Amino acid sequence: MNTLTTQTLHTLVHEFQTPIAAIRMAADVLDSPITHNNPQRTNKYVQIIREETDRLQQQVEVMLSLARADHHALYMCVERLDIHELVRSVARRHGSYLRLNLLASRTECLADRLHLTNVLFNLIDNAVKYSEENLDICLTTTCNEDGIRVSISDRGIGIPADLQEQIFQPFFRVNLADSPSVKGFGLGLSYVRKIIEAHGWRIQLRSQVGQGSEFCIHIPFPAMLTHPVPQLVCYERA
Repeated sequence: MNTLTTQTLHTLVHEFQTPIAAIRMAADVLDSPITHNNPQRTNKYVQIIREETDRLQQQVEVMLSLARADHHALYMCVERLDIHELVRSVARRHGSYLRLNLLASRTECLADRLHLTNVLFNLIDNAVKYSEENLDICLTTTCNEDGIRVSISDRGIGIPADLQEQIFQPFFRVNLADSPSVKGFGLGLSYVRKIIEAHGWRIQLRSQVGQGSEFCIHIPFPAMLTHPVPQLVCYERA
């Protein structure tokens, strides 16, 4: 087994242990007398199990999507959707730290709803993880002569220039001396870029250490043409 494979397995095992431990703890508490006749406490630990299970499921879906993309078999169900509607739906899962600045005059595009939702979740979650106590995230949409632009900016720790391309590699995470300890597999941004490229879009990063980061998704106008029915598209890399 080569070094990369060994490191990957160690990362996966370590990251799976945290939600598994949380689920086991919650199940043990639910099975103990302290939750009997205590609906409030019961609901608390049921919620923990649900959240950690969702986290595991999302990571599994990301890994499967990455594997399919590497084998030229990432299938997307492309349909007409409204970007602002999708953004508002995603924003409901977050608090007041997420500000919406929806300025785009054209908002319909052709995309895979599930994958695009996961892309937004990943970018927002990434901004939260690396913002420390300065939690201020803004999701902005605008239009220009080329298409629509969706950006997610934060005021977090930022990313050094020499690492900005590497962050899109699987299992890579920024580890600065003053960076917070974050959870995750380091797969989110790799997944994000593959999904963006599979749609024929572009993603761009602007970041400065200590000043925050901004991820910009560029959706060209041809991708915003209407289409009467959903299509199943196989992403094949050249």
